[in-house]
Amino acid sequence: MINMWEGVGGEAEATAFCNLWQIDGTVLADEPGEYAGRLGVRGVPTNIFVDNGVVTAVGVVTPDELETEIRRLLGPDAPIDDA
Repeated sequence: MINMWEGVGGEAEATAFCNLWQIDGTVLADEPGEYAGRLGVRGVPTNIFVDNGVVTAVGVVTPDELETEIRRLLGPDAPIDDA
């Protein structure tokens, strides 16, 4: 997960978000927006998919787009909780 938060305190906000949704993994904080600028992100929230350190998708937002990217990364038979 890469957190690109508007303003100060993004790392704390990302931690609270991960705790709420039980997301386990590395969170990269980009409070100054440098990485977001390099990716062409113009607003938040924006989903960014990374596979082994390589950005594979930016801006995926609809449920169908999200499922397609998740299945591409995890495999077509990966269990996905619809909750």
